[in-house]
Amino acid sequence: MACSGFVVSGLSSGSGKTVITLGLLNAFRKAGVSIAAAKSGPDYIDSAFLKAAAGQAAINLDSHAMTPTLIDSLLYRHIARQNADTLIVEGVMGLFDGTHNGRGSTADLACHLGLPVILVIDVRNTAQNAAALAAGLDHILRQHAKQFSSGASGTHIAGLILNHVASPRHHTLIAEAMSHYDIPMLGSIPTTADIDVPSRHLGLIQAADLAATGRLDSVIDAATKLVETHLDLNLIQKLAKPLSLQASSQTALDAPAQHIAIASDAAFGFSYSHIIDEWAASGATISPFSPLNDEAPHADAAFVYIPGGYPELHLHRLSAATQFMAGLQQMASRNVPIYGECGGFMVLGDAIIDADGNRFAMAGLLGLETSFAKRKLHLGYRKLTTKQPGLWNNKLASTLMAHEFHYTTATRISGEALFDAKDAAANDVGTMGLIKGSVAGSYAHIIAAVEA
Repeated sequence: MACSGFVVSGLSSGSGKTVITLGLLNAFRKAGVSIAAAKSGPDYIDSAFLKAAAGQAAINLDSHAMTPTLIDSLLYRHIARQNADTLIVEGVMGLFDGTHNGRGSTADLACHLGLPVILVIDVRNTAQNAAALAAGLDHILRQHAKQFSSGASGTHIAGLILNHVASPRHHTLIAEAMSHYDIPMLGSIPTTADIDVPSRHLGLIQAADLAATGRLDSVIDAATKLVETHLDLNLIQKLAKPLSLQASSQTALDAPAQHIAIASDAAFGFSYSHIIDEWAASGATISPFSPLNDEAPHADAAFVYIPGGYPELHLHRLSAATQFMAGLQQMASRNVPIYGECGGFMVLGDAIIDADGNRFAMAGLLGLETSFAKRKLHLGYRKLTTKQPGLWNNKLASTLMAHEFHYTTATRISGEALFDAKDAAANDVGTMGLIKGSVAGSYAHIIAAVEA
């Protein structure tokens, strides 16, 4: 496998790296470059946008939740499936932002993969200081790379993109300061050319939502025009460095059955492609179904998976989806394993209360009632240990890495807990989830199993 790559990072969230990454992916694809896309960290929303720009699946690579061996294995197979010669990775938050002790940062992933970093700086409130920031981060990143046993020698700040440049004079001030450092300027994007991806309370609006309203293509086209007009694409492509990956057979999560029904629509779109694609690659049959269209899971499925998403935006339709609810109840009566994550977990409960206090009946398979009227942010990595053996017909590992991100509150929860949980700093955070018969779920999004 011959593939080169680079990482697009920023000083913080909101720096513009998502729009620039979307534009780069689509611009290179238009130019005939065979590309693969990846997202650093647990953000399943950004990866859906990257998929749309790349024209094929984008993978999440998480240096906190995944071992180096698993990262290599997943990425090796991802690149091979797409026959890609250039990998573009979008970073998470700022370059060194991570969890406990900085783990899981974009810098960690770049160092592990030995890839150079293209740094995006929003310069609305700075000028020459941007050059000092880039130079300082380059020095720290090179020092950070020395902590990695292999592959990190190519990791440095390979180029700088300025975002929100106010005027030619503003650009000149920063360019003159940058001339004192060995970091090339790759382009500057004027404030007047700025575009944004619409946002929602959990972050970005879903790519599927924009696609449904016909706006997704226009967002990607605008991002593409932005980078084609203002960035040196030839130089950016030359900055890519070869990847050296150690392939293995390790997967993130073993397929729970040979036939898996997966809820997939605008209400349930928060799933990880690195899990589902690997299930399919292992030979499992994947049968998508739409709860919003009142579709029941495939009757022959041996496992039902309901991912997270935005069920709160569709409570009227979901509560009236009688075939969907009846299908779940029939599956449960036959002891077919059903697993729900976050929004999927909530739907398996008795009811969901919307932000105005209205109660909507759900599947009634778990002793759970959740509310959007009592908002509280729950955010962070979770290390989960199953409280009993035999889950998913003995296909679920006993220890899992996961991520929790929601604003809802469980106003009533009763029954047998599914997991014992710890946070990223290994502090106990109590139990998570519920299990009743063959039905189980929790608020946490599973990223990978922990090796025994």
